Amino acid sequence: MSEENPTNVNETMVNDSPNDTTTDKINPVQKTTTVNDEIPTDNFDPSTIDKKSLDELLDVAKTLLVKTPKMAFDHFGIIRKKFYDKYNTEKDQEHAIFKKENSDSETEFNFSKQHLIDEIRAIEEQIKQALKEEKERIELEKKKNLALKKKLLVKLEEIVSQDETLETINQVKEIQKEWKSIRILPKESVNELWDKYNFLQNKFYDNHSINIELKELDRQKNLAYKIELTKKVESLMDEKSIKRCFIMLNKYHEEFKNTGPVPKESNEPLWQAFKKASDAVHEAKQKTIEELENHKIENLKKKEILLEKAILINAVTARSPNEWSEKTKQFDDLFAEWKKIGPVPKSNKDAVWINFNGNRNDFFSQKKIFFGELNEERNKNLKLKESLCKQVEELKTSTDWATTSKKIIQIQTEWKKIGPVPDKFNQKIWKKFRGACDFFFDAKNKANAGKREVENENLKQKEELIAQLQELASSKTENKTAFQSLKKINASWRNIGFIPHKHVNRINKAYDNASKAVYDKYSQQIEEQKAANLSSHYSEIFQSNNGNQTLEKEERNIQRKISSLNEEIASIETNMSFFAASKTADKMLKDFEQKISKTKKQIDRLKKEISTIKQVKRDATKEPQSEGKED
Repeated sequence: MSEENPTNVNETMVNDSPNDTTTDKINPVQKTTTVNDEIPTDNFDPSTIDKKSLDELLDVAKTLLVKTPKMAFDHFGIIRKKFYDKYNTEKDQEHAIFKKENSDSETEFNFSKQHLIDEIRAIEEQIKQALKEEKERIELEKKKNLALKKKLLVKLEEIVSQDETLETINQVKEIQKEWKSIRILPKESVNELWDKYNFLQNKFYDNHSINIELKELDRQKNLAYKIELTKKVESLMDEKSIKRCFIMLNKYHEEFKNTGPVPKESNEPLWQAFKKASDAVHEAKQKTIEELENHKIENLKKKEILLEKAILINAVTARSPNEWSEKTKQFDDLFAEWKKIGPVPKSNKDAVWINFNGNRNDFFSQKKIFFGELNEERNKNLKLKESLCKQVEELKTSTDWATTSKKIIQIQTEWKKIGPVPDKFNQKIWKKFRGACDFFFDAKNKANAGKREVENENLKQKEELIAQLQELASSKTENKTAFQSLKKINASWRNIGFIPHKHVNRINKAYDNASKAVYDKYSQQIEEQKAANLSSHYSEIFQSNNGNQTLEKEERNIQRKISSLNEEIASIETNMSFFAASKTADKMLKDFEQKISKTKKQIDRLKKEISTIKQVKRDATKEPQSEGKED
């Protein structure tokens, strides 16, 4: 906690004669202050309440009721500000959520922690009342002390007018002791009382001659005590707390002036020594205060930089939990760095903190809203996944392997489309879903164990046929023989039953590639055979694996060729119109006409191919479908 600069002690330093009759020139404000050697312990640390909840802040506020009223009032101001900042933040957050959830409702918003306001106000009233009573008690005590000191002055005046005896000396000592014990006085009466008291003391010691030895002994004792006070002032150079240093310096000044006279020859040197020590302490501590103020200015610059960083972090809203986590760490790091920086000038203290903390509160408010909405979405996802779990649980005992497999695979596809669920349910719901799926497929695999052996054998046969196609594609075979072999391989392929599902795509792709390789190698012969017997060719294609799809693809390719050729004819006819008026156009026009004629014949041939394809498909639909063909 930063040191506060106390009342300027320089006002207590005088340049006039420092004898005992002039010590009344010490600052009268300081004379009204009761200074005890024991300074109330203040263990309150404002940084410890930053992360406390509203209820915890109330508990801390209640502990102030047992502290001194002034200390309680000062500390309560800090707690009260923190309480209302947090209260308003939580109220705004709750109101935002309420508006979102009740956008179409006329329900009036009531903050759930409204009652805490009454509690904090009740504590504030108690502290204010205690402070008021304390002030009234002090004022009453001042008046009482004034009356007591006036009585002591009357009594001292009576003693001074009497002959000096041992009894009167003892009475004066008692008056001095009682005078020093009375501290708090009305400010306006301090100087007047002190002047009269000091005058009567000096008159008593200066005007009477009896018991000189006792008087001199008193002066020597006073001298020793004032020397001790001077040493105490010098020791304040080592005091770390500036506040305590000035409090103790004021106390020593008060004790110095309230101590009786010293031998006249020591009066001036003693005062100069005391004043010199006081001035040295004041100058040293004032220099320390200036250094602290400069350091506070540096601290302010550092905190303003942190404030700018906080504003930048808030400038871009996070869109994902990871981004929020990263920004939260950035804010936590900023706050940790903020707490390491010392105090700033008092005039800037509230503003820079309010701005920085306001940005923090805005960030965490938005974070709370984001994760509230995110949790809402994840809870919806959880319900969707629980529904899918229930569906699989109901299907897992089914023995309709084909139908149920499709259903469960479809459910798995839907599962993948659903977003994440709350973390605490993630593993649990996944294990439940996967367990139900595994239960079904394990049962299916067990039931189909024999079928798997047959499918594996079929797989080997199809791989052998693919090898034959690959060998045919790489060998030098007469065209007719090659196509006969291809036809035979196609027939064998169609007669082979199912293979393991996981190999279907791979095997079909390998077979198609191998077949294509054969067609590519013997492309010239294929074209000649197409021209000679299109119907036979397309019939073979139709009877091959995925034959119908292959013919449809072929038909689409031919249609695209026809469209392209028609566009080519249109382009040629357009160009012919440009050359109609040219002298050399006859030859070019003739070339164009020949090209158009050739293109039209090509179109007619392609149209016949389409007609043949359609006829093959029509004839095939009249024949019964072959069984055992894989999907």
